[in-house]
Amino acid sequence: MKILIAYDGSEQADKALKEAFDIAGRTVGASITIVTVIPDLCIGDVSASECEAIMKVMDVDAEGSVKKVAGRSAMKGIAAEHIIRHGNPSEELLRAADEIGANLIVIGSHGKHATERFFFGSVSMRVMEHCGCNVLVIK
Repeated sequence: MKILIAYDGSEQADKALKEAFDIAGRTVGASITIVTVIPDLCIGDVSASECEAIMKVMDVDAEGSVKKVAGRSAMKGIAAEHIIRHGNPSEELLRAADEIGANLIVIGSHGKHATERFFFGSVSMRVMEHCGCNVLVIK
């Protein structure tokens, strides 16, 4: 079983991560891919230099999250691949699921970027609507 975990560092994503680790621990031959998507929040009157600074901060935050998650997966003895992407979160998660041939996506019911939800809608809802595999939404 190939499990994709949507991870943005939020409390809901931490719950999704724990559930996915539990599932992988009970499933022989399970593999985990943890995907963090950095949304493009540079809109309106944001200059190119301001946008670059925003993205740099978000990249550092995502890299920190990946290191934290790598430590947690190693402590549980679970090998996990980590991917950081940029763009629309639901589109990038769906693309990653297709690329790895995911059988299951585990995702939190809401993430940490309220601005993202305002512009893109609920990421978990879009993933459920458009995904070709099972999706487990964690509240």
